[in-house]
Amino acid sequence: MTISTNDTANSTSRILIADDDPSILLLLKHILLAEGYSVIEAKNGVEAIEMCSQHALDLAIIDIVMPVMDGIEACRTINEQMTDPPPVLMITALDDDASVENAFDVGATDYVTKPINWSVFKNRVKRIVGAEHSKKTVRKLEYHDHLTGLPNRVLLLDRLESAIYRARRNDTHVALFVIDIDNFKLINETLGHDQGDMLLKSVAERLQQHIRDTDTLSRTSGDEFGLIIENVSRLEDIAHLAESLTTLLEHNIVLAEQSVYIKAKIGITLYPQDGEDVGTLMKNADIALHKSKKESGQTSYKFFSPELSNKAFRRLNIENSLRGAIENNQLVVFYQPKINLSTGHPQGMEALVRWNHPEHGLIPPDEFIPIAEETGLIVPLGEWVIKTACKQFCQWRSEQLDISNISINVSARQFKEQDLVSLFEHIFSELKIDPTFIELELTESALLHNEDKVASKLNRLHDMGIKISIDDFGTGYASLAYLKRLPIDILKIDRSFTDGILHDSDDIAIVNAITGLANALSLELVAEGIETADQLEKIIKLGITHGQGFYWGAPCNPDDYRVLFDRIKP
Repeated sequence: MTISTNDTANSTSRILIADDDPSILLLLKHILLAEGYSVIEAKNGVEAIEMCSQHALDLAIIDIVMPVMDGIEACRTINEQMTDPPPVLMITALDDDASVENAFDVGATDYVTKPINWSVFKNRVKRIVGAEHSKKTVRKLEYHDHLTGLPNRVLLLDRLESAIYRARRNDTHVALFVIDIDNFKLINETLGHDQGDMLLKSVAERLQQHIRDTDTLSRTSGDEFGLIIENVSRLEDIAHLAESLTTLLEHNIVLAEQSVYIKAKIGITLYPQDGEDVGTLMKNADIALHKSKKESGQTSYKFFSPELSNKAFRRLNIENSLRGAIENNQLVVFYQPKINLSTGHPQGMEALVRWNHPEHGLIPPDEFIPIAEETGLIVPLGEWVIKTACKQFCQWRSEQLDISNISINVSARQFKEQDLVSLFEHIFSELKIDPTFIELELTESALLHNEDKVASKLNRLHDMGIKISIDDFGTGYASLAYLKRLPIDILKIDRSFTDGILHDSDDIAIVNAITGLANALSLELVAEGIETADQLEKIIKLGITHGQGFYWGAPCNPDDYRVLFDRIKP
């Protein structure tokens, strides 16, 4: 641990930085010292906790991915053990909803993503430290949001408890709204936090002008507002209010001399129908909000309902059933051809798992694969897919099918936890299959943790002759430097770029950039999601050599694949 200071006005502000990467640590220290802050350094989560307990800090900046103890656990411990914990700014390369939600769940104040935008970083640090100073000097800010002046989450929860008490006593109803601004994160990142703040204040003012004096409006988190409506007599009134609020918030606002279109999503829960205590109502309002975000439709608001609980029961049922799916022969592997675009020949295929559930029918992979990933069932499931696909490939080769490769997906958790080298050694020995026929598809998220171990495992697989493919390339958050350090052979362009290849100049530019990158590094390029002849023509003009998609055929079982192969081969 080291403490560095700079003799300026800001040196009274002490900031902890915790990161296991010496280069990032040095750069953070340099930036903060230049801004006039005192800096304390830690190399892992355990050291960060120790420093927080020993020093009065105005801010702790903690990387999520660290050895010994990660940033999530460190942040949780700091907030649980300290009576007056510092605000925590998380640094993460994992810019997915789950990682960000985990950070906020354990008490993080905000986050920045790698690679770090230093202008945004300095602005964010300045804003958080300023808020911390204000909190210490003005106790009122413990209960009000410093930006909008609205009650904060703490005061909202207190008022919700009081509203429940009054409703129980008077036999009335209470409605709780959770309001979320669409694409606020994008606005913050593209136009800057000052413009994001202007948007939040504008939203707060609009909402305040539209509600009663007896209602409680709160800013509960970054782009989220809470609203308590008491003395509800008719549920229709709540629906009408929700409709009017979504209409009110759907507008254009000028930010940074640009007209920005704004709209919102709302989740609604009711006392006593959906819950009789603060915790249950808040949880159910968040569930309803999640439903509103996930489901597109004519309305931008959703009520919590038993149907959502039924979905949770279905998920549990799927999880329990998944444990026996392999033994009960409910899983099947479908195959989709991969086409050499210069010859039109279906030289390879991708193996894709499907689940034929006895009660629910054919369950889509995007429903059961995340559950398998969360529970660890992805490891035995993934092993079964690998063995099944390799056996099928060998059978087709023995039948003189003119194919030269098969792609098999490996999830991040399976890649991390399973001994894939030993598995393939056993498969190659048993089936006498040429390892160069096998392609393993990984997403960028599989490469983000413990780079040395990732490189070691990939190199061992690659040395066996297995080709390594990056799936959904262009949508992840890893540094492109891994393309130089790791033994990558193939990049698969995500279908979202293929969808826009005919009309979206940004998608065309991105695909051109990926093509140039692949050519420079001598990597094979595969376009996913080709559905039309026009898309195919454009893909070929852009210089992409391989493709797959519904243009040639949907994934199908082995028997149907033979028919498909014979139909599309030149």
